Amino acid sequence: MKTKKLALTLLSGIALSCAVQPVHAQFFKKLKDKVNSTVDQKVDDILSGKKTSSASNGVAQAVSVSDNDKKFFEKAALSYNFTPGKTLILEDNFSADATGNMARLWKTSGSGSVEKFETLDGQWLSLNQYTTYKVKSDKALPANFTIEFDIATHSNTDTDDLGNISFGFAHDNNATKFISDAYNDNGIMSTEIRYSGKSINNASSETKINNTLDFPLSGYAIGKMHVAILVKGETAQVYLDKVKVLDTPMFLKSTGNKYFYISAPFKLGHDARIGFSNFKLAAL
Repeated sequence: MKTKKLALTLLSGIALSCAVQPVHAQFFKKLKDKVNSTVDQKVDDILSGKKTSSASNGVAQAVSVSDNDKKFFEKAALSYNFTPGKTLILEDNFSADATGNMARLWKTSGSGSVEKFETLDGQWLSLNQYTTYKVKSDKALPANFTIEFDIATHSNTDTDDLGNISFGFAHDNNATKFISDAYNDNGIMSTEIRYSGKSINNASSETKINNTLDFPLSGYAIGKMHVAILVKGETAQVYLDKVKVLDTPMFLKSTGNKYFYISAPFKLGHDARIGFSNFKLAAL
């Protein structure tokens, strides 16, 4: 009799265990799905340009980075006073170049090709990574001048894949080597847009200027940026989408000839693309 009761107790325990296990499995599955959903939402917020901040009640709220960026650029535009030079020396939007070919009026340390960029009008000189580009003409720049151009960017992920693009001036017009900064390969000054670091660096090997400032670059994964440069004697001014990022002496009186260059990033990730167009050089 005792043996029979013991057997019945064991069978009841097994049946109860089998009934409870599905309940536990369902509970843990729901918990896992909830966690995964929360993580996915956080990732989506980051990729869409949002960040979270803790409110006074301790609840995380979404903050739009683009709204802050808009205010930043609107404020800068109020004091924008750049005036292009009156005597046009060179203008190039690559409309006369065949798609797929290197631009006729430019030379390079590697290669490049005139292409279309999604969402943007016109043609653009698409830059190859680790490559420098200069105007073919060996005529030195005047003492006082302005340069304007647009930079096109297209990343399949975010701005981190765009790396850093730089432009500035060198002592010669030799395009056989990559100019990485103001200190190598006869460079004089450089402005570097650090898409991955969300900052701008300006440097001069002659006046020893070297400064870095934060800049809201998250919104440039796909789009364009207008660059305006004014050089008057020893002083250089640089504007990025109407934001003045440089205004100080970058040259010496003894500097001599200056030649413009633009250098592509060391590396472009995940098939990211970067190029420039609408180039205008004018004397003051």
